[in-house]
Amino acid sequence: LGLTGKLMFWVMVLMVPSALLIGVLAGMREGSKLDRSLSTFSIASTATPEYVSGVIFITLLASSAGWKIFKGTATSAADNANFENFFLPVLTIALYGVGYIARMTRASMTEVMTAQYIRTARLKGVSFRNIVMKHALRNALIAPFTVIMLQFPWLLNGVVIVETLFNYKGFGWTLVQAAGNNDIELLLACSVVAVFVVLITQLISDIGYVFLNPRIRIA
Repeated sequence: LGLTGKLMFWVMVLMVPSALLIGVLAGMREGSKLDRSLSTFSIASTATPEYVSGVIFITLLASSAGWKIFKGTATSAADNANFENFFLPVLTIALYGVGYIARMTRASMTEVMTAQYIRTARLKGVSFRNIVMKHALRNALIAPFTVIMLQFPWLLNGVVIVETLFNYKGFGWTLVQAAGNNDIELLLACSVVAVFVVLITQLISDIGYVFLNPRIRIA
């Protein structure tokens, strides 16, 4: 479980800032070429499952058929994780989540940018940068925060595929081995852990949403 925790940590480090940046940039100027390009990338990344993107990354970046930049297995990352043996599994999981969070961020940013107080700020002559940074950004990030927290339960599903594909002996790999060996007790233990993760992330999501949205606190 500790190995999977390390994997999930680095996935979130890569996934969340990238997704928020893509979503904010796309939502700032709805309908622009940048918006269409980033939205297309977001949809494509969400539509590509981990077992497809993982195989593509291994073929292109970790085999003799492409550029052998990284290692195609993450077994050694359990003891000594580095950029070479750990980046591909992190990228494979993060890529799928980036698209979903980015699309939610874009939708939220687009809605905020058409709000009345944003129009008032524009009429007062406030610069576009200040409008985005001081007025729009915080309100636009309320909805994505909930989505980000809900990614943790989904990551438990993603690591089953990725850990098996890259032979990384974490929670997902253990779950597959338990299923293959008909180890009912281990399967039940994994299920309890998964339920616990879901409950904790839901609780953090609700508390964080109340903190970010003053209207909920007042109500």
